[in-house]
Amino acid sequence: MFAEPPAGSAAAGKQQTLQSASPYPAVPTSAAHLADQVESGGARLEETLMRLNCKYQTLFFCAALTVVSGGVLGFLSSLAGFDLAALVVSTFLVVFGFIMMLIDVPGSPRWAGRYRSMVRRYFRFLTRLTGKSLFLLFLGSLLSCTLWPARRGVSSGGLVFLSVTISFFVSAVSLIGLLIAIRKSLRLEKVRRSVLVAAKGQYPEAYRKYAMTDPAHGMQFEEFNRLCADHTAGRLQFDITDLGIIYNALDEHQKSAINEREFAEWMSDILGKISGEELPLECLGGAPFSESPLKGRFWGAVGRR
Repeated sequence: MFAEPPAGSAAAGKQQTLQSASPYPAVPTSAAHLADQVESGGARLEETLMRLNCKYQTLFFCAALTVVSGGVLGFLSSLAGFDLAALVVSTFLVVFGFIMMLIDVPGSPRWAGRYRSMVRRYFRFLTRLTGKSLFLLFLGSLLSCTLWPARRGVSSGGLVFLSVTISFFVSAVSLIGLLIAIRKSLRLEKVRRSVLVAAKGQYPEAYRKYAMTDPAHGMQFEEFNRLCADHTAGRLQFDITDLGIIYNALDEHQKSAINEREFAEWMSDILGKISGEELPLECLGGAPFSESPLKGRFWGAVGRR
């Protein structure tokens, strides 16, 4: 008597109901597909580096060493040609290339720890994987401009080849780091979305449930990993290197722990983008989220080592 609704319309209605119940805006299929492709590409890249027994920190150190070497070569060339502008640029390359060498020097020697603390204090963006990759890309571009011969001659061919080779290597390393950084950020975003759905705004309770060792000091590495595993059905966990990257961004005072305020501000970042609302004052230690120094720290969650 009554026509039966098509199965496709029923499935579409069910999907629409689920989307309306979700606290997040609908993600375009193309954007979600692109994110999956980037994440899988970053995973394959990390697996390739692992098979080659090469850490991306080692690549960053080699790229920084290349920048210093190119800067020294440009410095000597500018002295010979009395080029003041090239002299200043070459000095900039040598100084910041050396700073980036200190960040990723292999073996983590004790003497480098003090200088790393100074870099973290004054140039903290260089300790983030995303910031470091973008800055290295800038240095690679600057290096090619510095080493490029001002006058074409018989002997300029070798300098052109050297300029292209060096800048290509530095830029390639920076793009590798950027892809790995985006992949780690996407994984952390999945964890945050899962925690947001489960917590339903009760961030202090979610924090205290896992920060068992020392709640006043903050959530430890193992506790954060347990939080990730519980809210993603064991699909997402982080190794010690990734945890160091995450804590470098979320831990404001580098105490190797995320306290309740920092956890609440990390949780509130995506809510602020979706609803334009702020967390209650008691969740943020008495300060509105818009006044918080940690606002918008998700993409910075990929940082030093």
